[in-house]
Formats: sequence, C-alpha cells, structure tokens
Amino acid sequence: MKKQLISVITAVCLGITGLGAGMYGTIASHAEQEQSVRIMAIGDSITDGYIDGNNGYRKYFCYEMQQKAFTNFDMVGCNNNWTNEATYLYQGHTITYDPAHAGFSGYTIESYPGRNGIYETIFNMEYSSEYGSGNMIAAYDPDIIMLQIGTNDILDAKSEGIQERLEKLVDAVLEEMQGTEDMLFLASIPDIDVSVRYDWLSAYYTMYQLDYYTDPEGLTAKVQECLDEYNEIVKQVVAEKQAEGKRIRFADIHSTVDMKTGLYDGVHPNENGYACMGAYWSEQVYAYLSEIGVVGDGEDTGKTSEVSSFTETTSTENNETATTIITDASVTTAIVPDDTATSTTETVTNFTTTSGLTGTVTTTKEDITTQKGDINGDGEFTVVDIVLLCRFLLGEYNESWHIEQCADMNDDGKINGIDLAMQRQMIVMLWNGE
Repeated sequence: MKKQLISVITAVCLGITGLGAGMYGTIASHAEQEQSVRIMAIGDSITDGYIDGNNGYRKYFCYEMQQKAFTNFDMVGCNNNWTNEATYLYQGHTITYDPAHAGFSGYTIESYPGRNGIYETIFNMEYSSEYGSGNMIAAYDPDIIMLQIGTNDILDAKSEGIQERLEKLVDAVLEEMQGTEDMLFLASIPDIDVSVRYDWLSAYYTMYQLDYYTDPEGLTAKVQECLDEYNEIVKQVVAEKQAEGKRIRFADIHSTVDMKTGLYDGVHPNENGYACMGAYWSEQVYAYLSEIGVVGDGEDTGKTSEVSSFTETTSTENNETATTIITDASVTTAIVPDDTATSTTETVTNFTTTSGLTGTVTTTKEDITTQKGDINGDGEFTVVDIVLLCRFLLGEYNESWHIEQCADMNDDGKINGIDLAMQRQMIVMLWNGE
C-alpha cells in the first residue's frame, strides 16, 4: 500500500458476542487516519444504495469491520465524502459509519447511448482530495477497491462485447493501483427476478424478441443465461489477471444475495440482502488485511481471551473413545480405552486466537451451548451466520466445531439448501420483529 499501514490487533475474543457494549465505535476522523487503509466501493445503484438513499451494503460493511475491532480505515470516493460519521439504526442500535463511495445509479461498465459508464466516470474526469488529484483512482488513492458493475448492462441486454468492456475497465483500474499491497476485488452480480422487474427488460424484445407477456419462461431463461455468462466472465477475468501477476481477487456477491428473500424490487437488494453483502465484503477485506499483516499479526497484547475450549469424545468400533483436545493452538486426537475416558474437562494452555490474543482457559464441554443458525458460535444469530452457511455449503468454511448441530435447522441429519432457506426465513422474521 502506498503509505505504511498501522498493524492492528483485534480485540474480538472467540465466544464473545459481537454486540457487546462499546462495539459500535465511530470511524476515526480524517485527521487520525494519516496511515489508515483507504477503501473505495465502486459500482452502480447497488453500491450507491437504492432504498431510501441509505447507503446500501456499505453501512453494514463498516459495521462488520467495527465488530472485528478494526476501525483504522477510511472509505473514500467522490460521493458522500462531506462526512465520515453518518449514522443508521440497526437492530435497535445506532451505528456510525463512513458513507463515502463511488457508486452511481444507472451506470454501466462503459458508456453507450442512454447510459453513463463507470469507465468514463473514473478516468475521463478530474477529481481532487486530500490524497491527490487526477482521475478518480489517482485522486483518492485507494488501497482496496470493491468493484461491482454489470447489472445495468444485463438489464439492457448488452451481453455482446461485455467481456472486452469489463477487461478494459479492470486493466485501467489495475494500472492505477501500483502499491505493492493494493488489491482490487471484482464482484459477481446478484440474480434478477424477472417476474418482478420485467418492465426494465424491454431490450430483450428488441434483441431476442422475448417479452414477459407472451413468453415469461423464455424471457426468464434468457436473462438468467446472460447473467450467468457474465458472472463466469467475471471469474475468468480475475483468473486471467491473476495469472499475469495482477493484484486482483474474485468476490462472489451472487451467492450472497438470495433472489426471493434478498431483493427489494427484483434487482436491488433489500436490507436483508444489503446486510448479507456487507458481512461478506467485510470477511473478504478483513481476511486480506490479515494476510498482509495489517490485522491479527499475533502480537502479544497482554490480554487474556475468554475463549471456550472443548474436548470432543466419540465412540469407536473397538469400544474405545476418541478424544480430541485443543492445546497450544493445535488439535490432536488420541484413542484411549473406554474405561479411562472419564474426564470431560480439558485445560487449554498457551491458546492463541485468530486475532492474536493469548491466555489459559479451562471449560467443560457441557458449558458450551449451541443456538440454531449460530454458525460462528458467537452466541447470536445474525446475517453473518447466513453468509457462513452459504460458504459451508460451497465447501469454503468449516471453522466452527459445532456447525453440524447449529446448521441443521430442521434436525433431519442433513445440512443443505433447505437449512439455508430456513435460516434466511428466520432472519427475515427477526428483522420484522416476529
């Protein structure tokens, strides 16, 4: 990154709820952020925030980063940059977040008749900020960019040449991001519910002679085909640029927003969808910051983490007991005769959490409780758990020892899409106060 980043040790302890007192802190002021991580969200109306102009997923992204005890970042961009302390009422709490961004409602990858383009907006205009001047990237000098664009291209049936347009945009952005630790995250786009938004899809009649009134199935299938092809292109572009040694990663927003429960109007996410997006984005960005040593570098803070340890005991075919013990931040399994397996309590010594905190804790397995839907075991069911279950079903997450108990929502002994649907229904009920 272009300025030296401050290494921050997170104060989040395993087993402690993320909604504890003091976790709704404000984003640091610009004066305090001389060496902060600059993050720019670029995109169309989904990035801009379509529902009541309330900043979409970005407020949830800031909130989730705060819950990870990382506040040393500055959201940058030419929009909403008049303040870095906007507020929003979330689950009964007023959270403070930085609303600056570069989202533009109605924009496409590149301009064409009737649409403005993100490419031209970034590179054909002059900007100035406390960080520099020039095109948008040069002026705001972001260390991390979260780029999601392409939904309006799909709405307009502009699939022809879409890969070339996207590569042109990505190449130009990467050319400007010259820091050794800069990172561009390129995102897929959510599904479009044609049954709700067919009035925005008239271009499909001009291009393919398809309309919702005469052939709803045909129109739905074609839109989905174009959208799926575009998301595959996004993955392909990321893979190609990575092969060239570029600093770029894929962000699978498509898997994060459910078409039936996560959309406001068939195209734009509702608050549930935005919350899922914010949680997902925070995971991707935080994981990257951890990799490059900005957070979670293992430095001893002198604090003791109040983690819950456990011993997992299962019977074997030989009437023996397999006991799994966590110690010294590792997991070991030993087979012992059944008549000696009497202890249900294990002491964890020199335990180091993923956040770098250390300590010694003794607990019993009986002390640990599980809650349906609580995938990360923090004692609370939130949209973060929905994202984690999505990742578990995709084979990308298996960090929670009790996931089989908490993820099996209908107790049928299986973890699948039915459990995910039930989990999403539960979060909607919570949001509606039911």
